[in-house]
Amino acid sequence: MKEKDIQCKAKYFFSFMVIAHCMMSNPLAARVKITQSGIMGGVTLAELWGAYVTKESWNIGGWAGAYVLIPVADNFHFRPEINYNMRGYHYFYDNINNPMGEKNEAMLRLNYVDFPMLFQFAVTVNESLAPDVVFGPYVGWNVSSQSKIIIGELEHSEVENNIRKYDLGVIAGSRLLYAGHFYINLRGGAGLISIVDKTNPPRKYNLWVLAGLEYRF
Repeated sequence: MKEKDIQCKAKYFFSFMVIAHCMMSNPLAARVKITQSGIMGGVTLAELWGAYVTKESWNIGGWAGAYVLIPVADNFHFRPEINYNMRGYHYFYDNINNPMGEKNEAMLRLNYVDFPMLFQFAVTVNESLAPDVVFGPYVGWNVSSQSKIIIGELEHSEVENNIRKYDLGVIAGSRLLYAGHFYINLRGGAGLISIVDKTNPPRKYNLWVLAGLEYRF
């Protein structure tokens, strides 16, 4: 990875951590009854969905974030979050000029800072099992977008300038208490606007699932 790319990603990472810290320690929190807060992180599997999407396979990435819980009613909480989420797609296609049958690769890596506005409630299955369900909308801001094509030993990368800077969609998932202050977090998300920013854009939308751990302070 080039030094410039590393510096750019480091800048976004530290900016994200500063925003997360401000969200957790903002003076407004003193006037709002926050019953819980914590941090999260894990692995993402992302691709695209839409009428003109074919051959996509899952792109592996990561995510990290922070959240607070604000009670709305009995067993019902408002859960605002801030997350850094890697999305995009990765697929293979036939290389007709390669007699060995090797396939070409095409990748699109999209990195977002997301602001989910979720709701959370517990579903009691039995005395020892009561997972929390989370659902709601999110708004995301694209901080970087890069495409890459690999043909045999040749590799070409470039920054994509036609990617829409914002993303809107929905999230649904659950968390399950693992041990102590640790939870297992599983959820999925789907974008509702095209990732391409132009007139009459192709119907290509973000789609991802994520898994990871959550630590409650």
